[in-house]
Amino acid sequence: MNRKDILAVYNAGPEAVIALIEGLILKQQEEILELKKRIKALEDRLGQNSSNSNKPPSSDWPKKLRSLRTKSGKSPGGQKGHKGHNLKMVTVPDATIVHGVSACCKCGSSLMDTEPAGYRKRQVFDLPPIKTEVTEHRAEDKLCPHCGHLNEALFPESISQPTQYGPRINRSSSKNFVKAAYLCLI
Repeated sequence: MNRKDILAVYNAGPEAVIALIEGLILKQQEEILELKKRIKALEDRLGQNSSNSNKPPSSDWPKKLRSLRTKSGKSPGGQKGHKGHNLKMVTVPDATIVHGVSACCKCGSSLMDTEPAGYRKRQVFDLPPIKTEVTEHRAEDKLCPHCGHLNEALFPESISQPTQYGPRINRSSSKNFVKAAYLCLI
């Protein structure tokens, strides 16, 4: 209803206003009842699981697992006096990257020609990138100096195409390759 409709009901008199309000209240009550029914249906659906419906167990909500650990009375984390374990720096790293300082952060003077007073070190341990190794096979062609016949060396049976995947990448061993790569990451 817009303002014009409301003013028309008002001008029609008190009985028209009462009828309008009663009609709106009745409509709201019907909507509230319908919404309550929808909420109840949704709550019932939320409460369903594999033990009280025909749903499979895989559709159950994740349950919060309780810890099987018994309380020890100690505070969580490392205890006092316990020597921690962490990666140890190596004496000769595979690569060294120097992060330089080119200007003073206080006055802005150039430090390009200034020798460092020292270094602070941090080391990052990581796996090298996996790189495809390409091996070229060449079969010799030789002319016989006596009869002039062209002799061609044979490629191994496993090499039948100008370019192809090797035995470690082929489809039958791809699962082993993925498993080996995964084990390297652990």
